[in-house]
Amino acid sequence: MHTMKTITAQQKNRFDLLGYLSFPGLFANEIADIQAEFNRVFAEWSDQIMPWEHIVHNNNPRQIMPAIVEKSPMLHALAHSEKISSIIAGLVGEPFHLLGSDGNIYDCGTRWHTDITGLPYNCRNVKIIFYFDTMRAGEDAFRIIPGSHHHTDQFAKKLKRTIKTPEENFGLSMNDIPGYEIPTVPGDVVVFDARVWHAVPYVGNRRHSMSFLYVDKDYQGQ
Repeated sequence: MHTMKTITAQQKNRFDLLGYLSFPGLFANEIADIQAEFNRVFAEWSDQIMPWEHIVHNNNPRQIMPAIVEKSPMLHALAHSEKISSIIAGLVGEPFHLLGSDGNIYDCGTRWHTDITGLPYNCRNVKIIFYFDTMRAGEDAFRIIPGSHHHTDQFAKKLKRTIKTPEENFGLSMNDIPGYEIPTVPGDVVVFDARVWHAVPYVGNRRHSMSFLYVDKDYQGQ
């Protein structure tokens, strides 16, 4: 049982309705050590890095370190820490479990997409992202379409059919699609439902991030 009170009733309501939360400065005191460990894993496990170029990144390069928490006792402890566990428990209840993790180095943006790949659409889940670089509003901040995780809604179904190519379908660039920006600095944490549509613009900079994906007690592996 997790005793740290992190999630209020209002925050849970926001997450359930809108599909996201953010926690500015939650790991401000620890972020330097976390980033140093992230860099160490990428250096010491370099043979495990997966180079990936995909249309979701406009075929620009991304480096993925799969299962990053399994390569570091420190990051494993972080993924199961009281701060994070209290958030997950407050949003999807207990028991829950960590389904996966990765570290990423992006020389690219990411177009509108979900992170539902490999999960059933009815899976209650929470994804947590650490960004190790400052991401600014109006530039490269994380963007989200609130409420788009309600996958049985007509709105979400239309997004699924059209949002990946907004120029073709709406005459709008990725950045012009209405959504909510979440600017971050290192030490902040972004929390969202993997079913929600989100994107990150590319402004020519390299980005570093780490994510943990949690599922609730009813999850049954595919």
